[in-house]
Amino acid sequence: MTKLALSCLTLVAVMGGLTVAPAVAQEVVIATWGGVWGKAFQQSMFEPFEKATGIKVRVIAGVSSSNLATVAAQKDRPQIDVITMVSGDGVAAWQRGLTERLDEQDVPALKELAELALRKDKESVIFAGMWMYPMGILYRTDKITWPIKSWWDLWDPRLKNKVAVTSPKYANAHFLAIVNKLSGGTEDNVDPGFAKIKSLGQNLLVDVADDVTPQRLVAQGEIWAVPMLSGSAFKTIEQGVPAAFVLPQEGAPVGMDVIALVKGAPHPAEAKKFINYVIGAESLTKTCEALKLTPLNRNVRLSPEAAKRLPSPEEMKRLVVFDE
Repeated sequence: MTKLALSCLTLVAVMGGLTVAPAVAQEVVIATWGGVWGKAFQQSMFEPFEKATGIKVRVIAGVSSSNLATVAAQKDRPQIDVITMVSGDGVAAWQRGLTERLDEQDVPALKELAELALRKDKESVIFAGMWMYPMGILYRTDKITWPIKSWWDLWDPRLKNKVAVTSPKYANAHFLAIVNKLSGGTEDNVDPGFAKIKSLGQNLLVDVADDVTPQRLVAQGEIWAVPMLSGSAFKTIEQGVPAAFVLPQEGAPVGMDVIALVKGAPHPAEAKKFINYVIGAESLTKTCEALKLTPLNRNVRLSPEAAKRLPSPEEMKRLVVFDE
């Protein structure tokens, strides 16, 4: 056998032992909210992103704090690429070394966001705010025949056993924060706030730590007034409950939900594309229309009906941002 023939046989044998590796499907893994919000995200974020990019979105559903705990538990071997959180948890995630900085080269839609949305540590953008939601008071207009204008209206003796308040575990403790501020407390001393809430006495029927419970209690007429985030309040009104939502004259705390890149994300390129899509005007328009939120992308144009729910210029001046 010639050397050439032997070489050809050797090459055939080698090639015959090779197999072509199957293409690995692109994906991005996101830890975010489930329930009603998750269903809205599916239509406004996940499905459109998959269609536009071919990248599969895999969702791990949970509340902000539990998703943060999951990312922390995986710190040495991350399995999640992107996490959405309330802003306070976003700060904690960065401080614990769980998230990466974002920059405009990888996420150009950052340039479209309001300054409030870009939380920075020195020059590093640590997360991107998607939308905000002020906390005000939702009250039954068929039960309360006088106007609600102030946080202190919750202490009105005519509301005996008809008030609910939000737990410090909910919405970055914003109800406690605003009551504490108005009662002379500071960020280092919340005793005045706790004392004031305790003084609700017989007005207070229950404290709540979620969105669904107060919506149900108001709809059933078991409570007549409750601090509530704007999106949940407008949803309750939209369902036909005779109620109104007001941002109190002393000021309304405003919350923000954020999106961040997990440090050591297994799919960093896909994650950055996903974040850029989510904070873009098209996606945020759909999400904020569906969930009745105030978008933080300056290029979003809401429908006239949705725009009515946005804080007025005068109300915007009364929004209070607490240092989280």
